[in-house]
Amino acid sequence: MLDAETVVPIVAIDPHYGPNRLPTIDVDNFEGAERAAQHLLSLGHRRIGFLGGRNELDSSHLREAGFRHAHAEAGIPVDPALIIETRYAPENAAQATRTLLGMAEPPTAIMGANDLTALAAIEVAHDLGLSVPGDLSVIGFDDIPEAGLASPALTTVRQPLQEMGAAAMRMLLDRIEGREHSSHVRLDTSLVLRETCAPPRP
Repeated sequence: MLDAETVVPIVAIDPHYGPNRLPTIDVDNFEGAERAAQHLLSLGHRRIGFLGGRNELDSSHLREAGFRHAHAEAGIPVDPALIIETRYAPENAAQATRTLLGMAEPPTAIMGANDLTALAAIEVAHDLGLSVPGDLSVIGFDDIPEAGLASPALTTVRQPLQEMGAAAMRMLLDRIEGREHSSHVRLDTSLVLRETCAPPRP
């Protein structure tokens, strides 16, 4: 059987299992998650819940690793009980948030491995009568359209989707026309500050 790559040139954008034998475009998931966690730590949060993604995905591992590295650099231990895998599913994130907020010592902030999990956390906080960010800070990852439209608007890590698409197109044209090209392009993320993060209450 012919592999698809032998029939038509392919460029993979943010492949689930990270850079592989195909030319790939992705973002620096580790650095983006580290920056998000650093932002919460800089505000004074010391117990931060993490709603993880899918354990089998490279991006999920990198985002959790970035979260952990920010804590290590700040000399703050991570409580394993504060990290819960949600498989990027909002319903799982909602249940995980209820678990976190029901702890004897609940987190003062929650970081979602993507925006959908972060938005689910905000909804649960509101259902429990908590103010965001007054009682609970929340930060996401991706910057989907719903993040900016939420109330309050979600602070998040932005993936440069248009740049990723343009880079993939350039790489694909280079392959079609036989020009030299990189086999892997990794783009930077950016932290988008909105309304869901604040210092913890005294």
